[in-house]
Amino acid sequence: MKSVEFKTIKIANFLSVGEEIVEIPFKKGLHVLTGINRDKPERRNAIGKSTIADALYFAIFGETLRPIKKDLITNYLTGGGTCVELHFDVIVNDNVDSYRIVRTLDPSRVYLYKNGEDITRDNIQNTNKYI
Repeated sequence: MKSVEFKTIKIANFLSVGEEIVEIPFKKGLHVLTGINRDKPERRNAIGKSTIADALYFAIFGETLRPIKKDLITNYLTGGGTCVELHFDVIVNDNVDSYRIVRTLDPSRVYLYKNGEDITRDNIQNTNKYI
């Protein structure tokens, strides 16, 4: 049997996330996303919950879950340096391989590492196909 276990995601300058890196560790079990709206503490909207789902999807597929143009993905206040880094394990029977995907914008790049070794293909499209 094959399974994937997400370990961590690091997000910077992506949608509502600014320059300060947001790192989310994933542990076994259910994850509930909540947050604090610092402008309006009584509200739970517009605080970045969907941004986390978009970042996961972006790391894997190079686009967001929601129909957002690529030039709007970068945090508009910081204006650059978008980076999403996803660490995960792929388990086949008892064999575990650790992967890391690093995706950036401006410039658009994707890097793929397997067990610490760079296995990035010759271009983004071929790396995306491999992922």
